[in-house]
Amino acid sequence: MLLSTPARQLASSAGVSLSQLVAGALTHINALLPGPPTVIVVQTGNPSQLIPQAGTNGFTRPSGQVILQVGRTAQSTLARTLHLWLPRDLAHEVNHSVRILDETEFGTTLLQQTISEGIATAFDQAAFPGTPDPWTLAITPAQECTLWEKVKPQLSATNLYNLWMFGGPGVPHWTAFTIGYHIVNDYRNHHRNVSWAQLTAASATAILAASHYQPCPPPGSG
Repeated sequence: MLLSTPARQLASSAGVSLSQLVAGALTHINALLPGPPTVIVVQTGNPSQLIPQAGTNGFTRPSGQVILQVGRTAQSTLARTLHLWLPRDLAHEVNHSVRILDETEFGTTLLQQTISEGIATAFDQAAFPGTPDPWTLAITPAQECTLWEKVKPQLSATNLYNLWMFGGPGVPHWTAFTIGYHIVNDYRNHHRNVSWAQLTAASATAILAASHYQPCPPPGSG
């Protein structure tokens, strides 16, 4: 665990020991999802690099190394960032790391990436309950139906992560995050005894097939 001096000082300004906070969060995460060891780095980030609603941003490298950024934003108090969003972001990225290091991998196709993000989002909210992640509420049910029909032919394609995760022409910001979260939630609702370790190791195709995900109303239901 590598905590930068600016990150420690930022937490200290809110009366928080960053080392204790991160260690406690990791203990809780590991109890839910044991995984192989990896390097975790926490550092400060510029507001432009952070999720405005959370004050954090994270990513996991192909090696499994987790990088978290934390800072002040107008939409989140520093205390809320430290006590909710930083532990939740840590859970999200650790889930990615476990999936990568157990050889399931994050994935290169849009389906694999969408499911990987869905698993990590479901896990981070289960580990640290509270306000829903904003990327789970990015689109309306009507939009989700339309966008699912649009994305289905592209699920086996590569190099579409940025478009479907962060938006582009005809695709709202965070679309695939919301879709992936709903697919994984549907899977969990049909398989309530599946552990986090089992879910995190499951293939994207297996999760989609067994999720019964169907965002569009059946014909004639209206």
